[in-house]
Amino acid sequence: MNQLPLWDDAPASERASIPSLSKSKVLAGLQCPKRLYLECYAPDTRDPIDASRQALFDAGREVGRVARGRFPGGVTMEEDPRLHDDAARATRATLADPRVPSIYEAAFTHDRIRVRVDVLARAGNGAWDVVEVKSATSVKEEYLPDLAVQLLVVEGSGLSVRRAAILHVNNQYVWEGGPYDLRALFTIQDLTEVARDRRRDLLGSIAAMREPLRALAAPDVPIGAQCSRPYVCPFWDTCHGNGPEHPIGNLPRLTPKLRRAFEDLGIDDIRDIPEDFHDLSELQRRVWDCTRRGVAYVGPELTAALRAIPHPVHFLDFETCNPALPFIPGTRPFQQTPFQWSDHVLERDGTVRHLEYLHEDRTDPRRPLARALIRALEGAEAIVVYSGFEARMIRAMAEALPDLSGPLLEHVERRIVDLHQLIHEHYYHPEFRGSFSIKDVLPVVVAGMGYGHLAIKDGSQAALAYVSMTDPSRPEEERRETREGLRAYCARDTEAMMRLFQTLKEVS
Repeated sequence: MNQLPLWDDAPASERASIPSLSKSKVLAGLQCPKRLYLECYAPDTRDPIDASRQALFDAGREVGRVARGRFPGGVTMEEDPRLHDDAARATRATLADPRVPSIYEAAFTHDRIRVRVDVLARAGNGAWDVVEVKSATSVKEEYLPDLAVQLLVVEGSGLSVRRAAILHVNNQYVWEGGPYDLRALFTIQDLTEVARDRRRDLLGSIAAMREPLRALAAPDVPIGAQCSRPYVCPFWDTCHGNGPEHPIGNLPRLTPKLRRAFEDLGIDDIRDIPEDFHDLSELQRRVWDCTRRGVAYVGPELTAALRAIPHPVHFLDFETCNPALPFIPGTRPFQQTPFQWSDHVLERDGTVRHLEYLHEDRTDPRRPLARALIRALEGAEAIVVYSGFEARMIRAMAEALPDLSGPLLEHVERRIVDLHQLIHEHYYHPEFRGSFSIKDVLPVVVAGMGYGHLAIKDGSQAALAYVSMTDPSRPEEERRETREGLRAYCARDTEAMMRLFQTLKEVS
């Protein structure tokens, strides 16, 4: 007698249920179905959040907090996402109270989608305004699905919405000190019709993104442009960690068209690009050739160009801050304001001097910084920088300080040499991996020299550290340590340029 198969004991082919979606998960699904899957089932595999990214998150939260003052008198819901259902019940109760003009972090659930609304403002006649706060200076395309998801869920929950809008920072507002003028600091853009128009497509996209969530394994999605658009995926290492040694994404200025061409050819490693592929730029072909052969490219003019730079050579670097919410009187949101410079001076006989300036409070740093810089650069024959940033900052200071414009602009017009441009045009090493950032170039060219041991490792961290260092409420010991960290980081940038200059000058 044959035994019937025990189907109940067979392994499941799909999940019995799938999780609810939050607004952030819907946006993840719109970017990539694999990202959504990992967000739902493997959130612990996200890449670590570095200090620069954390600084952006913190700045966004602070903008959101200040923006609430644009709709005063509101009630804040419980913000812990694990308590969403409690917050949704509290939101419903608060909506019924006519004394409440606005709700912050209002919670709603519809069609198993959960959203939080930055500001829900009473609009009269039983209607409300949905306001999404962004720490940016304009409305970007990627904000529209964000607003559309909120509108879909809020209206689906039965609430009447008069307006769906983005509130963003106005970068023309000049803060002169004291309380912010919130009506001048923020701009509101009504996007109700755009958000409503997107709901139909959004419903189809949500239905489609739920299907892969039933599977027992993440969908197989090829690496592509979606890995960094509209945001760098938080699971980058998960997808790229086992990828090719030299992925085509390392080609400088890789266009979507060129990426698609490689995808069509099944090419994911730079070394596999065929020799007769003619759509590469001169720089891309140089990167391909160096990577394929495993050797550095040294342009015939590099040594002569570096040796022609006259002494004394000043290696100059600025650190700047550009906060969304200005804290230096006389500045605008996101205005690049220099607060520090470092200058390594290399004499013809090889001796080195180091000069520096660090502004230590929240007064306008530009005038004292510029005066100190003019004194430091007296007698300079050449000023070596890495990119055009320092020249732009000097021009901006000259415009803001007309009485100092002469000596400032004299250096820009006559003495600045861009080391980044020289390396970009005349040198490449396969270990640059497509990047000409000084953080990537330095350890390849100058063995054993890098930024890993520093407390502050990049410009975003430095800007955040300056905010902290100048906060009088911080303990003095903490502020002292931050000052030391800022000085060490800025000095490393100028020492790095000097060492690159010395090393590459001898390369043949």
